Amino acid sequence: MWTVAISFLTLACVVVLDIARRHVKSAIHHSSYPLPPGPRGLPFIGKVIGVNTHAPWLMYAEWAKQYGDLIYTRILGRDIIIINSEAVAKDLLDNRSRNYSDRPFLATKSLCGRDFSTIFMEYGDKWRLHRRFFHQTFRSEAVHRFVPLQHRKACQLLRGLLDSPHRFSEHIFEYTTSIILNGVYDHDTKTQTDELVDIVAKTLKIISFALRPDISILVGAFPALLKLPSWFPGMSFKRDMAIAKELSKQYIEKPFQYSLQKLSAGSSAPCMVFDALRNVEEKGTSSDAGWMKDLSETAATGLIAASDTSNSVITLFLLMMVVNPKAQKTAQAQIDSVVGGNRMPMIKDRSSLPYVDAILRETLRYSPVVPLSIPHAVVDDDIYGGFRIPKGAIVTSNLWSMAHNESKYPKPHEFVPERFLNDDGTLKPDDTENIAYGFGRRICAGRHFADTSLWSVIAKILAVFTIEHAKDENGVEIPVEPKFSSGVAIHPLPFPCSIVPRIQGMNVEKLEQLIEASTA
Repeated sequence: MWTVAISFLTLACVVVLDIARRHVKSAIHHSSYPLPPGPRGLPFIGKVIGVNTHAPWLMYAEWAKQYGDLIYTRILGRDIIIINSEAVAKDLLDNRSRNYSDRPFLATKSLCGRDFSTIFMEYGDKWRLHRRFFHQTFRSEAVHRFVPLQHRKACQLLRGLLDSPHRFSEHIFEYTTSIILNGVYDHDTKTQTDELVDIVAKTLKIISFALRPDISILVGAFPALLKLPSWFPGMSFKRDMAIAKELSKQYIEKPFQYSLQKLSAGSSAPCMVFDALRNVEEKGTSSDAGWMKDLSETAATGLIAASDTSNSVITLFLLMMVVNPKAQKTAQAQIDSVVGGNRMPMIKDRSSLPYVDAILRETLRYSPVVPLSIPHAVVDDDIYGGFRIPKGAIVTSNLWSMAHNESKYPKPHEFVPERFLNDDGTLKPDDTENIAYGFGRRICAGRHFADTSLWSVIAKILAVFTIEHAKDENGVEIPVEPKFSSGVAIHPLPFPCSIVPRIQGMNVEKLEQLIEASTA
């Protein structure tokens, strides 16, 4: 016990001396420009006490009311800049992207085996190579190749919902994971028992909380904690991290080797791995071991990221339909008027179904999947609005706050798809992209693929099913209150609902007829 206490005391002294040194150095070079306003914290330690660790985005939104849209705070020696405004985020992350495209060091990244991730990678040549892999396959001009796949997988989801609607969470995860497995590796999952789907599910349960920047700062500030055994009180997360690290090896290597085998057998389906290898072959350049490793790591990044975020959006859509039956009925009426009851809506019908797009946008706005975005890091000292933004600062975009800006989105806590429509029912210009997918050079590279995948499945679910309140044994509706998990990406907590076919007498045979008519 005394050994632990002495270790903590020694560590605290080192942290304090280092912070003091940096404060003096900072004061010498930047005394003429103040830091942005923000809450006062304890000397050297910073704003640790009182931080809402479950939903920090809510706390940051409250801070904005007092300090403005650009806030400075400090936690355990790390400068943190919080952006609560879309305008400020675009000024800094878009217009000054060269200076704001780096990522901060996350101590937990290595612990859970995510060193390879393109998303958390430092800005540089390696990141640019990864980004080219993504752009080659998932740029807006290329994603139309995946429309047949997205339709086929959405129909597979419909079959699952018809057969076992109470397992809707499992069916949704199978859909989102199988879509990206196909798009990245040309790996076609047949059932939910697919080994790769199971590996992804286990990994996501662990890493979401661990990769939050505030959690990583705490671990990074007190590395001595990591020397404690996993059985020590509070150290159980080390076991989870070790499991995640082992799983990461599996989802990097297994699907990649499968993809290479399929390519050697003559497969020509579009996917990230095939596109990259064909591009190298056409250019006559070399694909050495390092290049192949980068490709496998980029593919694994796409697999984990897309599985998690799209799963959350579709689940939230179902939740919103339960608590907003009017919006659901309006969308279904429009679908019926455009495609009738003899086939399902297809991507070619999208321009004629603006209300479905409005529902998708409002779902993305109502609760952004990554409410604090993925943090950026400042490359060089900057001045903005008369304030100093220090080099190395962690920059967090509070997407939740932006999505609940009352001046732009009146009644922001209500689900109102009509806010995205003109008076004549046509769609307004899309202004949800940043809220859903981030800013600057780090904006989600798979956003075009995700957009068509989400629209396809939402439109088909609305066409075939009605999502209602579940009822208890007495036939009374079970109330539902939207609640969410915590972590880098958040998800609706489990909720009851009833998913019933809209077409009278709908069975497997009739659903297959509907699917067949929709492929013509």
